[in-house]
Amino acid sequence: MTRALDSGNVSLITSDHVPYVFFVQLDFSQPLRVCSAGYSMDWNGSTWLGLGALGSIEPIQEQASLEATGVRLALTGVPTEYVAIMLAEQYQGRPCRIWFAPLRWDLQLGYAPIPLFSGRMDVPTIDVGDTASITVSAESKMVAWDRAKVRRYNNEDQQSRYPGDRGFEFVPQMVEKQLMWGR
Repeated sequence: MTRALDSGNVSLITSDHVPYVFFVQLDFSQPLRVCSAGYSMDWNGSTWLGLGALGSIEPIQEQASLEATGVRLALTGVPTEYVAIMLAEQYQGRPCRIWFAPLRWDLQLGYAPIPLFSGRMDVPTIDVGDTASITVSAESKMVAWDRAKVRRYNNEDQQSRYPGDRGFEFVPQMVEKQLMWGR
């Protein structure tokens, strides 16, 4: 995947010393936003919890062909309230995003972070102590490329997803309807 880098990021990356930070967002009902800095950072209208040593992120593989790739990341020092959220809700298939950001000399963001990965979460492994360690696997959206879509564009399917929506209510009447134009 080709990435367009602005001139500011290019100058930061090509300098002699490149401090950097990773941003990771896992979309639970209350999104978990963490970064690899030792302090919390504000970016994109949110505060990203600084975990220090984020844990680990496996190398992100990129393919020139249409092929599904995945990433495995371990987050350490996660607040235990997120463990309760993970145990109480269905999160498999929800978005997982990772960004990389080179930092300025004062260890602050100079330019917009570079998106590295966007995919869907799989089942994580959770170790709980004073804080939690979460190991998450995520797969790119290409994993569902050849999977059949299970949508029926009828009123019952629409009601199961969006109760009260009347967009498909009259579809059965329209199938054999004869319309006389110009009268």
